[in-house]
Amino acid sequence: MKTDKRKDPLTGEEFIPKKVSQRFATPGNRIKYNNEKASQTRLKRGFVDKPLHKNQAILLELLNNKNEVIVHEEFLRGRGYNFHLTTHFDKWEGKNYPCVYEYMIIILINQQIKILKNDRY
Repeated sequence: MKTDKRKDPLTGEEFIPKKVSQRFATPGNRIKYNNEKASQTRLKRGFVDKPLHKNQAILLELLNNKNEVIVHEEFLRGRGYNFHLTTHFDKWEGKNYPCVYEYMIIILINQQIKILKNDRY
């Protein structure tokens, strides 16, 4: 058997792997490395993810088991809704509208906004 030494990505220590696919000296090092990596990713995405999740929570509370609701734009602003963030666009009656996860935002006249829950999600 070949005694190949490898370097642990977390600690930098050299070790002899027991398996061909072993990258870390100990399971604890693997867990700590992956937790730190995930934490850095969450921090980088936080400035977008946090407001998006807040938007989703506001819409979820407003619809409360209904498929659609009409509210005033200022009502949503007062709740802390951020109109600049969307997850995607989807078609409804031949037009593309912004969506936040499973909710479609349709701007009507007089600053009224229709919120539809998309059953596809």
